[in-house]
Amino acid sequence: MHVYGCAQNPSFVQASSLYHPDTVERSLKHDGSGTEPGLKDDDGRWDLRPHLGRMQRVNHETLASWHAMLEDDDVPVEHSRMVYTVNRSTAQVLAKLSAAPRIATLGLKFSRGWDESIDRKKGFFDSEWGVPESWDSVILQGPHIHVANPAYKVPNPTMKHNLDWSPVDLEALPVDYVPTTTYKRACDRAIYDSNYGDWGSPEGTDPVRAHYRLAWRAMAANTGERTLIPALLPPRAAHVDGLFAGGDSSGRTVVLATGFASSLILDLALRSAPKAHIRSPQFNRLPFVRAHPLMPQLLNRTLRLNCLTDAYADLWQDVWSPEFGGDDWAGGRPRANRPELACAPTWTTQTPLRLAEDRRQALVEIDALVALMLGVTADELCTVYRTQFPVLYGYDTRRDYFDANGRLVPPEVLRVWRTKDESSSEVERIATNASGNTIAYESPFLLLDREADIRLAYAEFERRLLRRSENAS
Repeated sequence: MHVYGCAQNPSFVQASSLYHPDTVERSLKHDGSGTEPGLKDDDGRWDLRPHLGRMQRVNHETLASWHAMLEDDDVPVEHSRMVYTVNRSTAQVLAKLSAAPRIATLGLKFSRGWDESIDRKKGFFDSEWGVPESWDSVILQGPHIHVANPAYKVPNPTMKHNLDWSPVDLEALPVDYVPTTTYKRACDRAIYDSNYGDWGSPEGTDPVRAHYRLAWRAMAANTGERTLIPALLPPRAAHVDGLFAGGDSSGRTVVLATGFASSLILDLALRSAPKAHIRSPQFNRLPFVRAHPLMPQLLNRTLRLNCLTDAYADLWQDVWSPEFGGDDWAGGRPRANRPELACAPTWTTQTPLRLAEDRRQALVEIDALVALMLGVTADELCTVYRTQFPVLYGYDTRRDYFDANGRLVPPEVLRVWRTKDESSSEVERIATNASGNTIAYESPFLLLDREADIRLAYAEFERRLLRRSENAS
């Protein structure tokens, strides 16, 4: 479509994620009352509801905020790419984020890893399923990780396609766990090591694989559960270009960047300007706050989620802070087997959060912390979650049931439970997972309210911030 007109100051109305022209007509006549719509409604259908909040007036000021998020200084403001938001509330959040500092200020170094096609043809690695003898021989792919989880899935021996993977049981994860892979080193060790990448200078080498790194899936799932999917990788591990990684000599810096990247707010900053891939230019433009009184709480939760094995023991000890010892949950459901957040400076098998409910709660608290640090309110964060992340919202409200011990209930157990409710027998609540472990799931089975948990965590962190300020004065 080509649109022509005379030169003038930019001023137009924008609406995104529209699935029927009637929605536009009725939105223009709407009085602005009621909850703003999202991508999908509460029943998981495309949201056709009209609302004045769908219609955003774009002028030079709007373009300047988009420009701050998406462009370099050599691009004129009037040439900025567009940001796509479903409602005005989300647009207001993005305007706040456009004024924040950028992750680029950290000066991270980046690596794309092995090129899955070119470097395999060169003979650096080849296809072969199995468990490597050590992290030195690990070559990771995108499905290996999920948000703040470096041990999410492993490939099946059949290796039929990119979905032929199975989830990892974090409860049974060995202390010296090394993930199953589908790629194996195919050349001399020295050649393999020297060709992977180096962050050094002419004065000295600094191999990429010598560092703990923040990695994320390079393919952008713009309409999926999450778009930005990051996790921490241990030293010695390699990966193909289905992942992209960044690192620094400071472990604390990498953990902080991972914490921010694991939040819904930074995910929003990416998915509001859809792209096919996420690499260093897109990542560097994400909002970030270098210093904040609540940083220890963010570090603690990020480490507890990512440091799953003793491969992370050095990082844990290096980043651990005495403030971790006084930390506690900012909400969530109390359970008899719920772990304490206060933890010791030495990594042990009790350090990682293993149960699905505890990991979910830690991510909720990371969302609240990052939002608070970036000046996004609890109401705005909840609107972002409800309207911009329909797949995640659908999982929370219809799919993901947790048992009395904080485990995520598998579909085969839920099917029987939905039929019989509390009358289902203990035998019918037993299932064997993909790792071969048999688990008895204890009722009651519950859906958890992420929005309520976000608000509770946000309020608690606000109280801690106020208390710290009062103590300082």
